[in-house]
Amino acid sequence: MSTTLPKAVKVAMAADLLQIEFDNGQTRFMRTHFIDDYVSAWSAKKGKGKRINLLVAPTWQWLGSNARIEADGSVILFDKDTYTPKELWENSKESINEVSGVN
Repeated sequence: MSTTLPKAVKVAMAADLLQIEFDNGQTRFMRTHFIDDYVSAWSAKKGKGKRINLLVAPTWQWLGSNARIEADGSVILFDKDTYTPKELWENSKESINEVSGVN
């Protein structure tokens, strides 16, 4: 038995955060892959292969507003950075404070 995941219907971006509106009416927030890799680069355990990201401050990276939503609910940034519906739903949070590092 498969579970039907909500699909993204609208995506807005800040410098490194996504605001995703789903077809079930919920709005959730998620870090981009870039900022996840940047944060992981500081970890001795998770940073292997990601430390190159430390050469560029994350504030220099701007994704713009060119997110594309596919028919299956996947989101694609810059024609190559893909977020699956499962990833968008399971990795996103209801509050921006949960992903922004403020809490």
